[in-house]
Order: sequence, then structure tokens, then C-alpha cells
Amino acid sequence: MIPKALEQLLGLCQRAGMLASGDTAVELALKKRQANLLIVAQDASERTREKFAFLAQSFGVPCYVVGTRDELGLALGKAHRATVAVQSRDFTKGIVGILEREGLTPVPGRR
Repeated sequence: MIPKALEQLLGLCQRAGMLASGDTAVELALKKRQANLLIVAQDASERTREKFAFLAQSFGVPCYVVGTRDELGLALGKAHRATVAVQSRDFTKGIVGILEREGLTPVPGRR
């Protein structure tokens, strides 16, 4: 379940144009070094979770597993999304603060 504060902040980030969502857009944001934070849905496939955890680690971006694909999509006003990349340092600070208050820690990448 996504905390209400996180849902609201992700929606605000989406409206501000500081967010990439969906596997292709997120991968491109990571490779262009535009991503500051990565969120992957809990119900994304294991392959997707491992791939994006590895990419995030490769580019030095923290990666969290939070919520479901439907919850992430709903927070963004879109169809279900397995991956979301935050492209703003300010939004990243706020989102990480919320995630830490919820007791979540970044996932390690595959070695």
C-alpha cells in the first residue's frame, strides 16, 4: 500500500513534469542520468525488479519497492505502472523522507 502522502507527492511531481513512468521512459531517464530516484512496484515481475535495481545501482540512483502497479498508476493519473523515476532533487528529498518514515530502505542491486 502506498502512503497517502507519497501518493499526493507523486501526483504533484507528475503534474510538474518531473517524473518518468513506464519501463521504457524510466530506462531512458536512467541512461540519460536524469533520474534521482527510482520506484518499482511490488507486483512487478521479478525480472523487472532485478533489472531496474541493477540499473539504478549502476547509475547511483536509490531504488525503492513500493505499492502495486495499480496504486502507482492511480497516483499518477495513468494506467498501471511498474516503474517510476523522479527527475527532481527537491521531490526526491520529500519522497525519500516519506519512505524513511514508513521504514522502507533502498533495495540493493544485483551483483
